Amino acid sequence: MSAYSNTCTETFETPAARPTVLKNLFSAVMREIRLRRAMREVASLDDAMLHDIGLGPGNIEDAVRHGRC
Repeated sequence: MSAYSNTCTETFETPAARPTVLKNLFSAVMREIRLRRAMREVASLDDAMLHDIGLGPGNIEDAVRHGRC
């Protein structure tokens, strides 16, 4: 039997997991920034413009986040 061991305490998946989590967090934060910017932009429209595109002042967030149905 040799002194070389086949067992390893570290795997290749462990270091790769951290960048994925950070990447997902960064993506989520950037998406939220874009959504809030879009909500501010749509909220700046007057009621007549909102009516023209089929929105009311109360459903701006839902329309920006999920689309208009």
